[in-house]
Amino acid sequence: MSKKQIIKLLCLNLGIALLNVILFSAGFVGLNFSGDALTTALGVTVIVMSIVTFFYGNYTILFKQPSIQLFKNAELVDDKDYIGALEERREKKVFDEEISNAIDQVYRLQDKDKALDSILAQYFSPQEMTYTKFQTVIDSVQALFYNNLKKMINRMIIFDYKDYTKLINKLKNAPASDGITFASKSTGAQLKIYNEHIDYVKGLVEMNESILVKLDSLLLEISKLDDIDEAGLEELTAIQEINDLISQTKYYKN
Repeated sequence: MSKKQIIKLLCLNLGIALLNVILFSAGFVGLNFSGDALTTALGVTVIVMSIVTFFYGNYTILFKQPSIQLFKNAELVDDKDYIGALEERREKKVFDEEISNAIDQVYRLQDKDKALDSILAQYFSPQEMTYTKFQTVIDSVQALFYNNLKKMINRMIIFDYKDYTKLINKLKNAPASDGITFASKSTGAQLKIYNEHIDYVKGLVEMNESILVKLDSLLLEISKLDDIDEAGLEELTAIQEINDLISQTKYYKN
């Protein structure tokens, strides 16, 4: 049972209990079964509805499979949204390392963004064309970074953790003499698909790491410049590498 299920169960059952206390307590509403017909009818209705809610609610939380809901860009607005969505996947265990790295990358991107803003403000005014071009490149690479996060989260959502765990346990428990045969004949193709999912997520983490490294290079190049114009901006190695990275992502499908 997950932490989220435990919290939902506690909220549901405590809520039902609290509502009944309020409704049947003499100090509050004061429903009972010994008064007039209306009061008795209301009391019976509350009891029946409480029982129905108790059983249906607990069953839904414990056994009903949630529908798969993928994230769209509009649903992930800021860093907290992305980090929260990543944390929700952590309890599944399979992508723990990738989730930790991705969250760390978000905080590092925040720091680099602040540093870039500070340096650009020292060299240029927001009205200058060079400043605008710098900011456009930075915004584009940040959009790529967060789009990678979204794709990472969505891939984690569609991953079948139960089936993958069952498959891994079968492989671990298979007799040593026929483990290879079992893996190749019965589960080889299935395991390959799961590994493709995992490799895809790892690839996105690596791509975001590359983005952070290129932003570091950009910071270093800008800090060394005493004078730069719009034409010189295009010649910066870091800018060229960032533009190349952005252009290459169209080949990296969802």
